[in-house]
Amino acid sequence: MNRLLGCCVPVLCAGLIPVVSATAQVPPSPAAAPAAPGGRPGAPGFKNLKVLPDTITQNQLRDLMREYTGDLGVECEFCHALRDPVTKRSDRASDANPVKETARFMIQMTDDLNNKYLAEMPDRRYADPITCGTCHRGEKHPSIFVPPQPPPGSRPGMAPPGVAPPAAAPPAPRPGN
Repeated sequence: MNRLLGCCVPVLCAGLIPVVSATAQVPPSPAAAPAAPGGRPGAPGFKNLKVLPDTITQNQLRDLMREYTGDLGVECEFCHALRDPVTKRSDRASDANPVKETARFMIQMTDDLNNKYLAEMPDRRYADPITCGTCHRGEKHPSIFVPPQPPPGSRPGMAPPGVAPPAAAPPAPRPGN
């Protein structure tokens, strides 16, 4: 096994050197950035980014998508189109899945809440940023919040049902009287 690795690794490295050096010599041109529908240029290498920043890197995009899948408890195909029958790969740029447009709306909503409203709070140190997980909490569709009923008699001045209110006790005698 070690002998096989000892032979294969140098061969693979030698084969990658021309590829790496060729790509390093070609500077990316700003005009080569693909344009998304609506005339907005997409981030280099990405098609159809509409609400994410143009400056996002592949690693940042991957981390962000993992955050979304964790916050919603879903897989990639929840928002993205299913596998392309020709290439057998998921078509991430496709808008065939209508859930993707809802996801874009929700991404824009959380950005607005964080950048427009929470940014204006006078004492922001107690306001955590809003994420998809703030509402979804690992569910595809967030649960409706129903406040719990307070236990009987938990309000000041109220006795639990079936319990008589305490009788007024005479004042305690004062020492020395």
